[in-house]
Amino acid sequence: MKLEIVTTEETIFSDDVDIVIAPGAEGQLGILPRHASLLTALNSGDIVVRKDGQESVIKVDGGFLEVAGDHVRVLANSN
Repeated sequence: MKLEIVTTEETIFSDDVDIVIAPGAEGQLGILPRHASLLTALNSGDIVVRKDGQESVIKVDGGFLEVAGDHVRVLANSN
């Protein structure tokens, strides 16, 4: 699935990934391919991205996460 993480200043991340773990307003969210459509607020914290067995961590200061089809978009307040 395609993950894009953007702020008002720049695109922080844009790539195909296997899983996204994000700090949702109601707790941690795990997003896998073919996830149901979703729009939720994010708390400040780490977004964990896994691709081909490699794990990356991207810090965000809140924002929103949208899942639509096989596309995950994060609109982050800042990084």
